[in-house]
Amino acid sequence: MLHRWTQFLLTRARFVVVAGLVTTVAAAVYGLGVFDSLGKGGFDDPQTDAAQELVREQEVFGNKSVDVVLLYRSETMPAADPSFRAAVESRIAEIPTDAITSALTPWQTQDPAMISEDGKAVQVYLSLAGETQDDQSDNNERILPILEEDAGDGLSVDIAGAWAVYTGVNETVAEDLARAELITLPIVLVLSLLIFGSLTAALMPVMVGAISVLGALALVRVLTLFGEVSIFSINVISLLGMGLAIDYALFVISRFREELANEDPDDPAGVRNAMRTTMTTAGRTVLFSGLTVAVAMSALLVFPQNFLRSLGYGGMAAVLVGVTTALTILPGVLLLLGRRIDSGRMPWRRGAAVSVDTEHGAWARLARG
Repeated sequence: MLHRWTQFLLTRARFVVVAGLVTTVAAAVYGLGVFDSLGKGGFDDPQTDAAQELVREQEVFGNKSVDVVLLYRSETMPAADPSFRAAVESRIAEIPTDAITSALTPWQTQDPAMISEDGKAVQVYLSLAGETQDDQSDNNERILPILEEDAGDGLSVDIAGAWAVYTGVNETVAEDLARAELITLPIVLVLSLLIFGSLTAALMPVMVGAISVLGALALVRVLTLFGEVSIFSINVISLLGMGLAIDYALFVISRFREELANEDPDDPAGVRNAMRTTMTTAGRTVLFSGLTVAVAMSALLVFPQNFLRSLGYGGMAAVLVGVTTALTILPGVLLLLGRRIDSGRMPWRRGAAVSVDTEHGAWARLARG
């Protein structure tokens, strides 16, 4: 299979690169919207007695758990003031009735624990409607704009509870992912410059890493169409997608440059010969390495907790997209570049030939040892 793919790649490199880049752009547009489709829970085993009891309870009585806690506070007005109560109840009345199953205020329950010691703050408990966590997540998103509005009469509002935590985690993961890529990509570029000694070659691992992350995000979003996927899958995508993709790119680029250095510069078939050898050696290593990691990550799918399965989904998506990129777009670009892969050489590498000393050097001594 790999041999047939190599033969196709050698004759259709431009087509492979263009198709890959178009797919990447589409994946980026589609995949960056994955955060709104990811679940925020999934920590429970649905087969346990406790989980099944909760399902039965909600079927009979509806959801009575405290999902959202609203904390209304006034610096000047006590909770006993009718204006305080009117402002809070007016805001609660704006919540769509089909989005919640109950809304408990301290004036309904007469529970003193729902009023602060200074008497100027109260808690309101909301239970979200929905049979699944995805349904409850959707209803939480519906009511958040209403809850976040100023309650009037000088009242401030803070939102707490389980779904506030889940929403905060979702936003934090999205921000951290973007920040991580902004930090790691320049570092990867600098390290690649030190390793390869040329700007063009150094850009290749960065390209493969970025494509792998974007492609994996799109693949995970597709998975959300068939079942719930947790936000925790994104963490694995960032870790494995960038790390393994860069490793695989290093394998392929290093071997291609070595083989190219052994070819006659005047031979028009030298670039093709170098790529043929690269794909049958480093390419095969990348393929089997990636499949091994993907199979290992699939072990997480046996766990009943959705957040653990989601780690498997994210890891498998990142690895498979990284392998695909390293065996399609990357070799296509290398074929089009040819010997220009060493353009933009750094000052310390100018005039140096790209070759490997297989008999001497630290790595050779280590291998013999």
